[in-house]
Amino acid sequence: MELAVLFITLFAMLFLGFPIYAALAGSSLLYVLLNENLSFMIAIQRMVSAPNSFTLLAVPFFILAGQIMNNGGVTTRIFRFAKSCVGHFHGGLGYVNVVSSIIFAGMSGSALADAGGLGMVEIEAMRKANYDEDFSIGVTAASSIIGPIIPPSIPFVIYGAVAGVSIGGLFIGGIVPGLLMAAALFAMVFVISRKRKYAVSRRATLREAIRSFGSSFLALLTPVVIIGGIWGGLFTPTEAAFVSIVYALIVTIAVYGDQKVSDIPRLMTETVRIVAPAIAIVAAANLFGWILNYERVDRLLVGALLQLSTNPYVILLIINVILLILGMFLEVISAIMLLLPILGPVTQLLEIHPIHFGVILVINLMIGLMTPPVGFVLYVLASATKTPVGAVIRYILPWTLPLLAALLLITFLPQITLLLPTLAGFVQ
Repeated sequence: MELAVLFITLFAMLFLGFPIYAALAGSSLLYVLLNENLSFMIAIQRMVSAPNSFTLLAVPFFILAGQIMNNGGVTTRIFRFAKSCVGHFHGGLGYVNVVSSIIFAGMSGSALADAGGLGMVEIEAMRKANYDEDFSIGVTAASSIIGPIIPPSIPFVIYGAVAGVSIGGLFIGGIVPGLLMAAALFAMVFVISRKRKYAVSRRATLREAIRSFGSSFLALLTPVVIIGGIWGGLFTPTEAAFVSIVYALIVTIAVYGDQKVSDIPRLMTETVRIVAPAIAIVAAANLFGWILNYERVDRLLVGALLQLSTNPYVILLIINVILLILGMFLEVISAIMLLLPILGPVTQLLEIHPIHFGVILVINLMIGLMTPPVGFVLYVLASATKTPVGAVIRYILPWTLPLLAALLLITFLPQITLLLPTLAGFVQ
């Protein structure tokens, strides 16, 4: 009875337009009040203790570092460097778009930061070069979701903190899958560019290439500092996030001079505005997940899935479908917090490595950022480009196909994900 009330209340609050954290908290607290065996104080303690995590400090730190980079002229330098490398191919700015996102992925860990910051630099350049609008917006959206796969990654921090999985292992495990996704997008760019006969840009001279590399060199070192420090055992992922802030401030203020010290309070305020709902979701979802575990919902799901098949690859395919559907409706952090207590036991029983599952989970949810009705990348690009949301959806949906192809390879070939973590000692 109480479990039915939990889900009915949750969906009713979501339907009425309540924020996800309010719906989770409200339905969970009502369940506790109706259940005579549970204490209201225990519920409050569950919610308060969840965000009290040293690991979760990495989330606001990485977001602030991305804000500093975006505001400090780093995105423009990255774009110029990528253009000097691959801008001379057919549809060169499409390749530049993907390469820029790979580089920026090593700095922000956020798809929305990529789409809203670097993405606008890319789309403006493509418009000036007379690229079709559907191509410009489509490749920008698709490349932006590489950001949380190639480290650092905010979703990996959340997943690792909740599931008790090495965040360093997740970071390193995302490198090859992220590059595979980029390769799939390269193939899409190649096919469309040849078909539409996009013009070939002039190849950058050696002097121009060296100049663009020199102007962006310190920015390009950011992922080396972060991943190298974690891999080498110099600092934890949370410490790496703080180091990235210090490094970003030095580069953008002291070296490039494109940012003022007076900008920092505004960027910190914006970071708090972004982080606050995420922390509220973590708190509310922790209580919700605890209730699902109390009601043994995870065991019911395990039993249902095992009745369908005991083949781990079949189960992973089913989980992929579930994640893709839920990713259309749920924000990424909400989805991770909701799904882990349910799907985690299934993957453990089938001996699917948690790093492999974490990468699959996050890629699915990133693709969800490109799909209606709650795809935040859709709305960021629609707002930034002054394009109707319906048109943006039509432009973006074909670009999910290469990403889905990459997802299938990553799902059925766990070595793609586990190769580097094994070499680094995160997988025994």
